[in-house]
Amino acid sequence: MKATAKIGYGVGQLADGVKQGAFVTFLFFYYNQVLGLSGSLAGTASLLALMIDAITDPMVGQISDNWRSRWGRRHPFMVAGSVPFCIAVVMLFNPPDGLGQTGLFWWLLGGAVSVRLMLTLFFVPHLSLGSEMVRDYHDRTSLIGYRVFFSYLGSLVVSVVGFAVFFPPTESFSNGMLNPANYGGFGLFVGLLGTGAMLWCIVSTFHVIPSLKPPAEQRNTRNPLFAVVDVFTSLREKAFRVLFFGTLMFNVLAGVSLTLLVYVATYVFGFDSKQLALLATSPLVGIMLASTIAQTLSRKFDKRLASGLCSLMGAILSSTPMLLFLAGSLDNMEVQDRLWLVYLFNGAAQGFFIAFVILLDSMLSDTADEHEVNTGRREEGLFFAARSFATKASYGLGSFFAGIALDIIAFPRGVAPADVATDSITRLAIVAGPLLTLLFVFVLVIIRRYPLDAARYQEIEIALQRSTAVNGSTASD
Repeated sequence: MKATAKIGYGVGQLADGVKQGAFVTFLFFYYNQVLGLSGSLAGTASLLALMIDAITDPMVGQISDNWRSRWGRRHPFMVAGSVPFCIAVVMLFNPPDGLGQTGLFWWLLGGAVSVRLMLTLFFVPHLSLGSEMVRDYHDRTSLIGYRVFFSYLGSLVVSVVGFAVFFPPTESFSNGMLNPANYGGFGLFVGLLGTGAMLWCIVSTFHVIPSLKPPAEQRNTRNPLFAVVDVFTSLREKAFRVLFFGTLMFNVLAGVSLTLLVYVATYVFGFDSKQLALLATSPLVGIMLASTIAQTLSRKFDKRLASGLCSLMGAILSSTPMLLFLAGSLDNMEVQDRLWLVYLFNGAAQGFFIAFVILLDSMLSDTADEHEVNTGRREEGLFFAARSFATKASYGLGSFFAGIALDIIAFPRGVAPADVATDSITRLAIVAGPLLTLLFVFVLVIIRRYPLDAARYQEIEIALQRSTAVNGSTASD
């Protein structure tokens, strides 16, 4: 597949990155530190929104798997989610004045559900579309590399523009993120950027519709309300079960880490808004390295071991600055020097984390092929709905646990960095550093049980080719 086609497809993932960057870096901080919503309530709202995703994601996946139209199976849903996404984001970042704890909780919950639902309409069919467009074992990893690249690019753009343009330090707010006046404009920027990326992808991939495989005829199509049951039924397949729980574990831990990152950067390392804007560009290092890391390690160790190594290496690198802080090694270091140290370690960590996501998506596409061989059904939507749920768990469950952790360590709200007690900062560094690193070991343990390798996939591909040939011969008769 040509690079231009891969770019056109991959840019759609920018919308997910835009939403992830806005939610993980800014939304939780906005409701917790600026509006004063407790960490537990903010985390609970995120968790409840995630539970609704657990229902809507597989529903959209199953419906799109069986949808028939002149626009194919996936594009009608991608179109339906694009413009409403912008509207939902704008409303989420513009809560009415005078809301108390209960009012803020319900506004956050309703807004998060609306944004997630609109993204689901685009995101799940978009993920499934990539699996249909490319079937080659290694070229599939390349295509997914483009998709993941734009996902992280979207998060990067939102973070950099947010810190540099919308939340710079002022005389009234030395920490620009505490300024409530600019969140409305920021929400509009996020919504327009996400919707623009969706529409670009839709237009760029419209030409592939005639070449895609139509849905298989099914005599007894289950009601989409039972799609959640179908997802758990699919967990009986070992490859899918390993990937689902591995992805879920990884994304929850990544969500905790990303939610706490702005706290760590502000309160542990003492960075201001300008320095946070620079730090937000550190994933550029990872974006440039990730595809090479993923393809090199997968060819050397195969995807299973390569993905586990990427997860563990990313965790070790990301926690190293916190370990150095706890050891007292940063006490005499200038803030600017600390910034570059954190920048390099975080950038390198993101390279391995992004490579992990590339490999997992490639493995999931391989699993969908095995499922077709075993059942005769092409159900990428169902599989990638589970992947979408696990990804969104990075904000839902991740923010939930991060909020609980902040309340447990009694971290203050709305307080300038210089006024936060040393004990609170130390406890924050422990949670965001060594504790999270230890938990990432479980991701490696889970992924090691994935049963497919290159040799097994060649058998699957041969079986699929035989099935296609038989079906074509039957149709011609």
